[in-house]
Amino acid sequence: MTKPEIWVERFFVGPKFADTYSKSGKYLIPARHLAWYESPLEAAESVIKDQVRLKIPSSKISLIGVQSHVSGDVENKDQPPHWDICFVFIVKLPASQAKALRAVEWFEDFGFKPTSALLPEHFTRGHGDVLEKAKIIKPGKSRK
Repeated sequence: MTKPEIWVERFFVGPKFADTYSKSGKYLIPARHLAWYESPLEAAESVIKDQVRLKIPSSKISLIGVQSHVSGDVENKDQPPHWDICFVFIVKLPASQAKALRAVEWFEDFGFKPTSALLPEHFTRGHGDVLEKAKIIKPGKSRK
């Protein structure tokens, strides 16, 4: 993969990991790291604008939870252990924008599934766990 534009330029994962995420066949939710001197809400607004490409007033963005977990492997120099703190936001879309985002005829051709059919294992980078803990998707089959 010479330049996975949608991964590097839209989802900001960087060329180092873009190929891996793309080949995994798993979903990646819009997310990014918090910039220096940036509030979590400012970061959420930036993700919505830059990755989701919607104009949403900050009054429609609500923090629904904060999660933290340790990930990485002490044996892996590329991904050593680190502590993630995830600020999880939900967006209340105006009716006109929500209607425009409804599934179109080609939705399933891209492998997209309705939220009710998604499990944590359908996501990469631990995003499924974040969505499960936020009660946005149902728990995985092996979880209780």
